[in-house]
Amino acid sequence: MDTQRLILARLLARPMSLADLGGSTGASLPTLRRALSALERERWVGVVGQVSRTGGRPAKLFGVDPSVHTVVGVHLVHPGVRLVVTDLSGAVLDAHVPTDLEELEPDAVHGAVLAYLERFAERFRERRLVGLALATPGYVDPRSGTVIAIGRVPRWRNLPICERLRDATGLPVTIGNDIDAMATAEFGLNGDDRTYAYAGVGEGGKFSMFLGGVPYGGPFGNAGVVSLRLLAGGAEEDRAELLTVKGLLEAFERCASARTPPLAAHERVREQRDLRARYQSVLALADAGDPDATAVVAPMVDLLGAQAASFVHLIQPELLVIGGAFAGAPAGILADVENALRRRLPSLLDNNLIVRPARVDDDLAAAVGATRVFVQRFVHEDTGPLGARTA
Repeated sequence: MDTQRLILARLLARPMSLADLGGSTGASLPTLRRALSALERERWVGVVGQVSRTGGRPAKLFGVDPSVHTVVGVHLVHPGVRLVVTDLSGAVLDAHVPTDLEELEPDAVHGAVLAYLERFAERFRERRLVGLALATPGYVDPRSGTVIAIGRVPRWRNLPICERLRDATGLPVTIGNDIDAMATAEFGLNGDDRTYAYAGVGEGGKFSMFLGGVPYGGPFGNAGVVSLRLLAGGAEEDRAELLTVKGLLEAFERCASARTPPLAAHERVREQRDLRARYQSVLALADAGDPDATAVVAPMVDLLGAQAASFVHLIQPELLVIGGAFAGAPAGILADVENALRRRLPSLLDNNLIVRPARVDDDLAAAVGATRVFVQRFVHEDTGPLGARTA
């Protein structure tokens, strides 16, 4: 990695003085000064403070400059798309949810992303766009930028979406699993040395792993994605559908529609257009004791606990975060998931496992997390000095 990228990688973790950068990068003082000068000139980094030193002049503290370079994040929610603009520090500058993409035709999604880039160019004339970061459920090939398969959306099989967007924009484009992106939004880019994991529910089950603090995607970039057939554990596959947002909502609707007249609480659930909001409402109803919601949430919780227990037996993480569509779920439901997990663990694993809910429960978490992953990859790719302007 060239010195400029090495400096930026270090400063993404925390602000540092020139002396700190020298010790961290191993570069000579003249080399550091030249690289910092180029990075400051192009507004990648800047002076963010001072380090007080006894008996001498305070040293400058360098950090990432958030005022110019930006990344666009795209979360393919299926159905729906969420788009964000973030700066290099991950702060959201703009967010947009198109209202006409429920069918998620690939061409329509492509057009919506290009339209958002035009909106970006108009609203943020003083900023430079570094690239695009996509997050999607299902299986992807991060190297080629291809969506391999998304369970219930057959039109998105073997779709080279990154290549299409690169050809249309001339920008670098990355893609990854949306639960992995949520995990990055949760933990940040600088993990500790523990082995920990993020269990997410969305279009299926996904365990995002950090082995010794390092993200583990496996040789094909999809480690931790578990098929519904495997999640069923020998039972009917319909039961595993409860571990998907849409599957649980459909099961709840079947139970609720059998009531005549319908309950007012159930009608309020039906009125919500956003799938995640509807999902959270069903969890809240179950937490309050609604029999129809409980009839579908209780077996889902038990199944999630069983699958999480199998994962804990295999990986033995020290921390397990429950998130995805479960982020922001009622405390009682989250406690039920933890209980369903822990009763399946031997005392050694149980006593050494911390389980907590996701702290980042924003609807934009996956899109923002994708931009964090993009920045990390962009900095570590050897594509020439960063001093040169980016498109």
